[in-house]
Amino acid sequence: MLKLQVHGIVQAVGFRPFVHRIAVDNNLTGYIANVGDHVEISVEGSAENIERFLKDLQNKAPPISEIDRIDEEMLPDQNFKTFEVMKSQKRRGGESIIPPDIATCDDCLEELFSSSDRRYLYPFINCTNCGPRFTIIEEIPYDREKTSMKAFPMCEFCQNQYSTITNRRYHAEPVCCPQEGPKFSMSIEEAAHLLDEGRIVAVKGLGGYHIACRIDDDVVTTLRKALNRPQQPFALMARNTETAGSLAHLRGEEELLESWMRPIIVMPKRIPLDAVAPGLHTIGIMLPYAPVHHILFHFSSSDVFVMTSANFPGNPMITDNATAQRELPFADAFLAHNLKIVNRCDDSVIRNGLFIRRSRGFVPRGIPVRHQRVVLGVGGELNNTVCITKGGKAFLSQHIGDTSHYDTLLFQKEAISHLMRLLGVDWSAVELIMCDLHPQYTTGKQAEEFSRAYGIPLRKVQHHFAHARGLMAEHDQEMAVIAADGAGYGLDGNVWGGEILSGSERVGHLEYVPMPGGDLATKYPERMLLSYLEHEVPGYRYSQEEQKVLLSLLKKENVFTSSTGRFLDSIAALTGICFERTYEGEPAMKAESLAMNGCDLGLEMEVEGDVIMVRDFMKRISEVDAPAKDVARTAHAALGRAYSEAVSNCEDLHVPVGFSGGVAYNEIITNVLRKEMHRRGIKFYTHCKVPPGDGGTSFGQVASVDDDV
Repeated sequence: MLKLQVHGIVQAVGFRPFVHRIAVDNNLTGYIANVGDHVEISVEGSAENIERFLKDLQNKAPPISEIDRIDEEMLPDQNFKTFEVMKSQKRRGGESIIPPDIATCDDCLEELFSSSDRRYLYPFINCTNCGPRFTIIEEIPYDREKTSMKAFPMCEFCQNQYSTITNRRYHAEPVCCPQEGPKFSMSIEEAAHLLDEGRIVAVKGLGGYHIACRIDDDVVTTLRKALNRPQQPFALMARNTETAGSLAHLRGEEELLESWMRPIIVMPKRIPLDAVAPGLHTIGIMLPYAPVHHILFHFSSSDVFVMTSANFPGNPMITDNATAQRELPFADAFLAHNLKIVNRCDDSVIRNGLFIRRSRGFVPRGIPVRHQRVVLGVGGELNNTVCITKGGKAFLSQHIGDTSHYDTLLFQKEAISHLMRLLGVDWSAVELIMCDLHPQYTTGKQAEEFSRAYGIPLRKVQHHFAHARGLMAEHDQEMAVIAADGAGYGLDGNVWGGEILSGSERVGHLEYVPMPGGDLATKYPERMLLSYLEHEVPGYRYSQEEQKVLLSLLKKENVFTSSTGRFLDSIAALTGICFERTYEGEPAMKAESLAMNGCDLGLEMEVEGDVIMVRDFMKRISEVDAPAKDVARTAHAALGRAYSEAVSNCEDLHVPVGFSGGVAYNEIITNVLRKEMHRRGIKFYTHCKVPPGDGGTSFGQVASVDDDV
C-alpha cells in the first residue's frame, strides 16, 4: 500500500472526487480523506497502475488546486475492496490552507439562468468549482459545520447532490437551494430597477457590502458627498469584457479580467469618466463574480455600475446588516442577505501586473520563503496586511487598511486570530514577531503587546528595508533595491522615502528637505513646493503672507524627508493640479496622469555622491516656460534617470536592480528605470506576488527574519 500526504490547496476545490475518479480509472482501491489541513490518500494495486495514478495526480488535478508537496510512505496492504472517500479526520498539523473565494463558474451560470433549473435566479448557487471559501470558513478542515453555512441545513435534494461522488456538488460545503438556503432581504429585480432609476443601493456580497449606483455624474456626486470621498476613484463593475473595453483600453488584461479571481484591473480610460475617477487617466474595472451581480445585470438596462466598498475613509468594509443600516443611511435600498460573512474581504486591485491590493481571489494562497520558522509580521500602518510564515510559506491576510483607525486595528487583530486558526498556529508556536521601526505606529504598539503577553521576541524592521526584502524574497534573488514611497521612519530619525538599498546598507537617497508643519506637508502639497523652491509661488492655496510665514519656518523645521512621494506632490502643486490630498497618493497619481500625455524636455537631475539633488532640479524646472504636462513628464523622466545613475554608481554593483515602494506603481518612472537598466545591461525586477506598496511590508518583514536590519 502506498500512503500519500498531499499538501497545498487540496480542500474545497473538488480534489477528493478527482482522486476518486483517477483511482477508479486506474483500478486502485483504498481511500482519500481530509486530514486537518491536507489530504491523505492510500492506494493498493499493481505498481504500473499506481505509477499512472501518481502521474494523473500531478497532471490532471483541478485547475484551482495547488499541490505543494506529496509525502510518500510504503506500508503493508490492507486489502481494500473499493476506493472510498472517508470522513474528514482531526487536524494533525501542516501548512496547507483552503483556496480563496472563487467566481461563479460557467456551469453554475448556465443553471442560474435556466428557467427549468431548481436554482433558477438563486443568488447563492455554487458548486465544487466556485463560490465562497475564505469568507465563510471559521476553521479547518473545510467542512460545512465549520463554515457559516452550518446555519442552513441541506434539503433532501441538496443532500443527495452533496453525497453523490459523480455530482459536481459532491462535498461542495456551501451547496444550497431556495428551499433551505440563505436569502436576500429584497427582490434583486427591484434593486436592479432602482439602480436604473438613479438610486443608490447597498449590496451585501461575498466579503462585505458594496455601494452601487449608475455612473451618471449627478448620482456619483451625491455618493461622493455621502461617503466623504470627494476625489477618490470609484471602481466600476461592467456587464462583460466588451463593456469593459468600451470604457478602458484593454492591453492584454482580458484573461485576468475574466479569471476566477475577478480582480479590479486599473486600465487607461477610453472615455473621460471624470466623475468616477477625477483627474486620473485610469479607471478600475471588474466583472461580475458573485451570482447576485449576474442577476442584477440580468434585470438591469445598465451595462456598468459604480461598485465601491461600503465604508468611510479609513474604516474597514462593512459586513453585517445592522452596521450597514446604521452607517449607510443615504442608501435608498439595502440588498442584504442572511449568510454571515466570517472574514471580510475587499476586492483585489491590479495595475500593470502589480497588486495595489491583494485580497479577494488571492488570499489566503501562500508564497514561498526561505526559512521554516513560524513568524508573525504585523506590517506598517496604511493599506496594511499581516503575514504569518509556516512550513516555508508566507500567508498574507486580506487587505486590512489604515490601522491608525481604531476599528481597523480591531479588524487587524481579528485577521491575525483567524489566519492563525486556518494555519493551526497558536501563540505558543510563534517564534518571532516583526513590526515596523516607526515608534508611533499602532501596529508596532500592538506587536509590543503581543510580545509581552505571550513572551515572544520582537524585532523591528525599517520600512524600506522591508520593501526591499519582500522584493528579493519574491524573486529569491539578491539585488540592489530602489525603495521609493511617501514615508517611512528612517534609521537616522528622518522621514525616508527615496532610498537605494544594497544588502543591509543604504547606499543612496534623495536629498533631504524640511517638511513645513510636519505631517501637514503630506496633506497640502504646496508646503513641500515652498520647501523645495525656498521662495514664494504665485497664487495657489496659500496667500502671499501665509507663504512668507511658512518660508520663515523652514530654517526652524526639524522634520526632514527624502521622500519621492513628497517630490511628486510638489510637482502636482507646481503644475496646479492638486493642492490638497483627500486620499492616499492623490497628488502623485494626478501628477502621473498629467505627465502621461506630456513630452520630456530633457532636463536632468544631478547626482552628487550618493545623493540625488532634487531641490536644485525643482528650482530649475519651476522656471521652465512649458505646458504643465511637459513639466510633469520631465520631472518623472528626470527622476527615473537620476535613480538609474545613482544605483549604477554604487561600487561593485554586480547584482540586479529592483524597484519597490508605492512609487513603483508609477508607469512612467518604472519604464524609465527598466529602459535605463536594460541599456546598462542590468537585470531589473518589480513585484509580482505582493503589493509594492505598504500592503506588502508585512511580507517583507517576515522575509527579513534572518537579517539584522
